[in-house]
Amino acid sequence: MRTPRRSLLRRGTLLGAVGLAGCVGGLRSEGPRGTAGLPRRLWFEEVTLTPSERERVDPIVSGDLPAAEREIVRTAMEEGEYTLERDRGPPAFERLRDRIEERTGNGATLAVYLRRGGTYYRVGFADGDHVVAHPDR
Repeated sequence: MRTPRRSLLRRGTLLGAVGLAGCVGGLRSEGPRGTAGLPRRLWFEEVTLTPSERERVDPIVSGDLPAAEREIVRTAMEEGEYTLERDRGPPAFERLRDRIEERTGNGATLAVYLRRGGTYYRVGFADGDHVVAHPDR
């Protein structure tokens, strides 16, 4: 059985209108949605660098960090990530964030490295919806 074109057009228009109404209506009835409630996250992914790559990167050296910052790094590595639900974290977390952001060259790159012993890691740091550093980029 063939469906007339007009019927298909009406159904498509109706579905599109319902979908749009659901999106727009959902936003209006629930108030503004955004990413303000996203957590602040720090994580690391181990990488293998060639000797020439190691010469080109300027890693954060875990052993040179103050004890409180090293503890945050250790926790992130052991638990897979370090997460805060608040806008402000402990002073050590804020200092570590600043160190990471300095290494990005004010956003010129998202590639930041950490060296712990002889092992290198790419750093991931997201401050809510703002990605400061990302291992895959």
